Amino acid sequence: MTRSATLGITSVVLLLIALVTPFVNWQFPIPFISGVLSVLLALLAAQQGSKWWLTVPGVIIVGFSLGLYVGFHSF
Repeated sequence: MTRSATLGITSVVLLLIALVTPFVNWQFPIPFISGVLSVLLALLAAQQGSKWWLTVPGVIIVGFSLGLYVGFHSF
């Protein structure tokens, strides 16, 4: 397996951890740190290999933006 694929798969796993942990009632820093590390590893994977790994940070940014939009318009 190439270094790019390894970084990308690790990034996806960290993304899943960041998305699942709020529902398991873990403490706040764990999802945040997992999300940040996921973005960094995805950027490294995109730099070293396929640019398709840039979809991971894109998903995080779109999800965060959607959450903020729903949060501000729910009241």
